[in-house]
Amino acid sequence: MTTEGSSSGILADIRIVELAQNAAIPHCGRLLAGLGADVVKVEPPEGDAMRHVASITEMESRAYAVINPGKRGIVVDLRRPEARPVIDALFAWADVALVALKPNDLARYGIDWDHARTVNPRLIHLTQTALGPEGPDADHPGYDALVQGRSGLGWVMNRSGGSAPQPTRPAVNDFSTGFVAAFAVLAALRHRDQTGEGQRVDTSLLGTAMSLATPIVTRFPGDADGLDELDEELAALRLAGVGFDDQRAHYDRRVEPAGGAFQLYFRHYQTADGLISVAGMAPGLFAKFHRITGLPAPEVRDVNDAGFRQLVQDAEALFATRTTADWLETLQAGGYPCGPYNLPHEALDDPQVLANDYMVELDHPTFGRYTASGMPMRFERSTAAVPGPSPRFGQHTLAVMGEIGIDDDETAALVDDGVIADGSV
Repeated sequence: MTTEGSSSGILADIRIVELAQNAAIPHCGRLLAGLGADVVKVEPPEGDAMRHVASITEMESRAYAVINPGKRGIVVDLRRPEARPVIDALFAWADVALVALKPNDLARYGIDWDHARTVNPRLIHLTQTALGPEGPDADHPGYDALVQGRSGLGWVMNRSGGSAPQPTRPAVNDFSTGFVAAFAVLAALRHRDQTGEGQRVDTSLLGTAMSLATPIVTRFPGDADGLDELDEELAALRLAGVGFDDQRAHYDRRVEPAGGAFQLYFRHYQTADGLISVAGMAPGLFAKFHRITGLPAPEVRDVNDAGFRQLVQDAEALFATRTTADWLETLQAGGYPCGPYNLPHEALDDPQVLANDYMVELDHPTFGRYTASGMPMRFERSTAAVPGPSPRFGQHTLAVMGEIGIDDDETAALVDDGVIADGSV
């Protein structure tokens, strides 16, 4: 929470039109709204897909409410040719367009950059795709789970599903792409400040996933040695019906250079009454771990070494003898990084979360008070705050039409024809 400075956000004079559904780019819009931008979200007549996930009432849901707070909402049927003047007016009005529809729909609906630049050459047009703008699959649609698998990131982070892994939740590539896209928009706005030029900006789920996988998707000299053999070994394990966890464990033993550290010092442990997270990744911290626990330091941190595997088992047995609170007190006193392992509803009430306003309470006019994540950053001299709840379906259509230059008679005709919809629909 800011304590001094401007009552307006850094982006208070920036106008954004959001033509996107689901999570990735709507999360970008959420972040930019939290920095003060006026974000107008354009929904189809059936509503954003998230309005129908975890429903609360008709056209209102938990998913939509937490992904889209602080925006204004309008309804436009992009499939109708009569909607073209509305889209053009929005592009002329906006500083930024956030666009995330199927690639082959962009030109069809007149929302592609080639058209948008003729309306407003100063526009920042962020085009989001699943797999990137180039390549053989550039036009393919995609969701987070598909990119988890394709990027290699899923192999490391997915949970066991027996013979096959379960996709990681929440959709880490979706929400991380929101951050990437917001960062890209700010950079493009800076470029426009310097040059006066708008431009197209491309982001993708796959690009985000590959960036998140930076420590693990690598290639160094000599890495190819033994990979053919490893592939054959994994193929044999699959053929034998070996489950995903054992396949990944085999991979880690063969490939992961720091696997021992993750087995012992940087992990979660079962305690006598729950779970605890520990996270040391430096020689000095390794020494503290052994001093605090009384466990001997290993001669080697090799997951293939029988002595090291026994040490890991001894550590697991030791942590299980004392409560989480007891271990937290002991480890913190000894200077070893640690923390509670919260369930989602417990995280809502974590004192550290509350002290930093990482969760906020919002009042929705339809279903009342709800709690959602706050802004993940703060500024000394400007505001970063979720400005309000998610919009009701079509809540701001009529007001926005007037702001972008659509007169009352034309607005009424568009409503009558079903091209746009107001909050009464």
